[in-house]
Amino acid sequence: MPIYEYSCQECGMRFELLRSFQDSDAGILCPECESARIERVLSAFSTGGCGGGAGAGRFT
Repeated sequence: MPIYEYSCQECGMRFELLRSFQDSDAGILCPECESARIERVLSAFSTGGCGGGAGAGRFT
């Protein structure tokens, strides 16, 4: 399940929730002020890249 980041339009709190893709936009309440005015935030993500494998650091 992906982690989604949300922002409360009332109090400004940003928080994350682990939700299924199907529930990503389902109604939620702010954990701080309990407002329903929540907006999903576009989050940056990283991909694993450990390097060090065969040929790492070599240019041909």
